[in-house]
Formats: sequence, C-alpha cells, structure tokens
Amino acid sequence: MIEPDATIGSIADKLDNAEKFARAVLGTMHPCLKEHGNAHVRIGITGEGKAPYHKVVYDDVDGCEQLYGSFAGKVMDEKYLVHEDTWSAKRMSYGDVQALIGALTGYSQ
Repeated sequence: MIEPDATIGSIADKLDNAEKFARAVLGTMHPCLKEHGNAHVRIGITGEGKAPYHKVVYDDVDGCEQLYGSFAGKVMDEKYLVHEDTWSAKRMSYGDVQALIGALTGYSQ
C-alpha cells in the first residue's frame, strides 16, 4: 500500500525502474511548465506503487491548484476519473523531480 503522503522520491525503491518512471513523469510535466510557468506532480496511491498513475497540476494566478492532466506512464488518460482521495497529499515540483533524477543517476548539484 502506498502512504497517503507519498511522493515519487519516497517510493523510488518500490518502483519497477525509478529513473525511467521519473523521466517519464518529467516529460508529462514539461508542457504544463511551459504553458503555465509551474508544474507539480501527485502520484496515485491505490495501486502497488510499481508504476503508479500520476497527475500533473499547476498553481493558477490565484495560487489555486488546477489539474493539467492524469497520466498512465507518458499517455494522458482522457477517461480516467480524478477522485481526490486516490492521489497523494504531497506533491513534487518540476525541480524536485529533476533533482530526484539527479540523485538516482548519481549526479546532483
């Protein structure tokens, strides 16, 4: 079971391939970052944690979190219903995911 406040970093040891997963997530976050100036990710907490769904969100001009999209891997899942109780309470920023990739590959600034 995935903890309600889990992040990609906190479950990295459970993922099938943490670096590959984090890179895929970063790829789904990038268009949101370009469009909205910020991007964050929350992971699904209802599965086993080997390659969880994730949702990309951004903060609007009022500071309110808005959904950019939910994803299964790199594919935006248009039919997936986003229920708030199925997502982690914590989120990671684009920079956080970049730093995690650096840590996973042994390259950190």
